[in-house]
Amino acid sequence: MTDKKKSQVLVTIQFILLAVIFFLPVSAPAASTPSWILELGSFIVWPGLGMVLISIFKLGQSLTTSPIPKEDSELKTDGLYKWIRHPIYTGLIITTLGIALEVGSVGKLFFVAGLIVLFNYKAKWEESLLLERYPEYRTYMSKTGRFVPRLNR
Repeated sequence: MTDKKKSQVLVTIQFILLAVIFFLPVSAPAASTPSWILELGSFIVWPGLGMVLISIFKLGQSLTTSPIPKEDSELKTDGLYKWIRHPIYTGLIITTLGIALEVGSVGKLFFVAGLIVLFNYKAKWEESLLLERYPEYRTYMSKTGRFVPRLNR
C-alpha cells in the first residue's frame, strides 16, 4: 500500500470514529451512572475543543489531516507543541471522552478507545515521516510527550 493510500485509509477511519462518537444516538444514562461522571464529561469537552482550535491555528499553512507532512510545512515546536507533539489528537481525545462521559455511553467509550488506538498508530507513523524530513525532530521527541506533557522536561 502506498503512503498516500495508507494516509487516506487512516483519515477515513478517523472521521468515521469521530462521526460515530459525535452523532451516535444514545439513550439516557443508566440510573447507576454517578452524576460526577456526567459532570466531568461536560467539564472536559470545552477545554478539549479549545486545545484542538488553538493547535489548528498554530499549525496554519502546515495543517493537513494526512500524517504525511506537506511539502512546504514547517516544524512547530512552540505554543501547545512545546508541551505535546500531537495536541490536536490530545484535544480530540479529551473532547470525545467528554462527550462519551457526559451522556454516560459505554458504547461511545468503546469508540473513543478505538480512536486512541488509531491516533497512537497514526502518530507513530507521522513521527517516522517527520524524522526523515526534520533531523531536529529526534531531540524534540526526547523532550516532548506524544499526547501528554513529559514531567521530566
